[in-house]
Amino acid sequence: MLGSTNCFAPRITRRFLRIRVRSLLHSPIRPPLAPRPPSKERRLQRQADVAHEVPTPSTPPAHAHTQKPEATSGPLPKVEVPNVGIGSKSHSKPPIESPPPPGLSNYAYRWETIEPTHEELIRADEFFCRYPPKHLWSEAKFKKIDYGNAPEVAFLGRSNVGKSSLLNALMNHQGMAYTSSKPGKTKLLSAFAINQGKLVLMDMPGYGHASREDWGTQIMKCRRAFVLIEASHGPKPTDLMLLEHLGREGISFQVILSKIDKLKRGDSTRRAFEDMRHILQTGIAGVAGLGEILGVAGNPAKKAPGGDRRIGISALRHTILQACGLDRTKW
Repeated sequence: MLGSTNCFAPRITRRFLRIRVRSLLHSPIRPPLAPRPPSKERRLQRQADVAHEVPTPSTPPAHAHTQKPEATSGPLPKVEVPNVGIGSKSHSKPPIESPPPPGLSNYAYRWETIEPTHEELIRADEFFCRYPPKHLWSEAKFKKIDYGNAPEVAFLGRSNVGKSSLLNALMNHQGMAYTSSKPGKTKLLSAFAINQGKLVLMDMPGYGHASREDWGTQIMKCRRAFVLIEASHGPKPTDLMLLEHLGREGISFQVILSKIDKLKRGDSTRRAFEDMRHILQTGIAGVAGLGEILGVAGNPAKKAPGGDRRIGISALRHTILQACGLDRTKW
């Protein structure tokens, strides 16, 4: 058995060689390799010969004998060129983006106010952080509230818009205003004293879940009402109704875009600010608020390594002091 296996192996090898030789004999002849390129001297000589050659006359085309129109001395007619700009496949370069409008930055849009300086922002932070805040009261009915003589500002917004988180960031005290992921948890009107009672922040319950009809008419005493609108969702019909009511009652109000960290910096934030300005100027029955929109994030989801991770808090503090006339006074 072993002997037959050893004798069979050479036969397979010889048969394979015969098949291989036969395929090579019947295969087509390969073309010769391309000649090597000429040397530098020969290439220069060939170019010189081509330059001295006299072109031979060729047969003119059929349309060469047609009569040509006479040349006129007037201006040449305009020729329409097809549009191959933005949106065309032949246009390889991306379209040039329009520059941002004046007053628009990453987290603010000011077209009637001036951007605060670095010293003014530091002064606003000192006013809010010099003394710890104090909880004054929480009531469900306005008749039981003793406001006092300190200037007040109110914060309004739909339920779960980030109002309590923003107030905690403004007061630099986590847990002062009750926060919850479930909407409608803030059912009472709360007041907080800032800098030993020189300023009062009012936390209004979110309208939509735990709001009351009589709350809308009780904020007319405030210096300014800050209406929070979530940046990623935009204004809802209830937000527009509130803004229209504030404008008709003559209450100074300002729009704040909350949770601005959920939008990507660039086109998304720019579109949110420009859309909100358009609504303020044309979409609320002719009622316009303050020409300044701030983007804030009291408790951003993305933790920034090092430094203050909150967004727009110092600018909002300065705006509050301006509304109450405390930005230039000594305290």
